[in-house]
Amino acid sequence: QRRLRLGYTRAARIVDILEQRGILGPGEGAKPREILVDLDAAV
Repeated sequence: QRRLRLGYTRAARIVDILEQRGILGPGEGAKPREILVDLDAAV
């Protein structure tokens, strides 16, 4: 959020979109989300 200078609402919307597209795993409270895409294979 800070690095990209986004507000909470926009950052939450982006995370929701990434989850819908299968890039991020579901949120589990305070734990970090799992990245489901191999970035080396995606390029």
